[in-house]
Amino acid sequence: MRLLPREQDRLLLFLAAELARRRRGRGLRLNQAEAVALIADEVCEAARDGCSYSQAEAVGYALLGRADVAEGVPELVGRIEVEALFADGSRLLVLRDPIGASGPPAAVEAELEWLAREHALQVVNEGAVAVGVTSHFHFFEVNRALRFDRAAAWGMRLAVAPGAKAFFEPGIEQEVFLAPFGGTRVVRGHAGLADGPLDAPGALDAALALARERGYRGA
Repeated sequence: MRLLPREQDRLLLFLAAELARRRRGRGLRLNQAEAVALIADEVCEAARDGCSYSQAEAVGYALLGRADVAEGVPELVGRIEVEALFADGSRLLVLRDPIGASGPPAAVEAELEWLAREHALQVVNEGAVAVGVTSHFHFFEVNRALRFDRAAAWGMRLAVAPGAKAFFEPGIEQEVFLAPFGGTRVVRGHAGLADGPLDAPGALDAALALARERGYRGA
């Protein structure tokens, strides 16, 4: 059986969560690692079962109370980030202070409203190695081995938590969600395809021509 790195990580998470379930079943209070593994695994399984983003998020918030974990653990687990496979593709789900919470805090609900305005894009890695893309990077300019509609990604970045990454394994098509850059919308110093105001007349056409010249797929 050949497993991709992402699948290996998923199995490791399951094993840690299963150990946490057994210990919890024996009446033990969970430590930090056990609590994180259990919450992350349940969120992944909820997504796999067909739950929506908000439903899977609710599972994560409702799973553990303060009585289920050792003293001090709720304060240590201030944030959990888990990449889960939903029906519409792989998405990063972020839980803030999930232990003992009654539901998503207002800040998370506001973030969900913002994510509802995302743009979906199909991406396939035609290269030989996995490619990682960070949240801040101008998606139009990502690795030339990734094939997608580059014009549709102009002025966009990954709609994930700041500092988070998305990984693209060779030969696998996946859906990503993008959000527009805000503020002054000026991009410099990424891959050199864009160098200035994104909304300037002719900026997209010039960047597409340069991308085609340099062999960027999907340009």
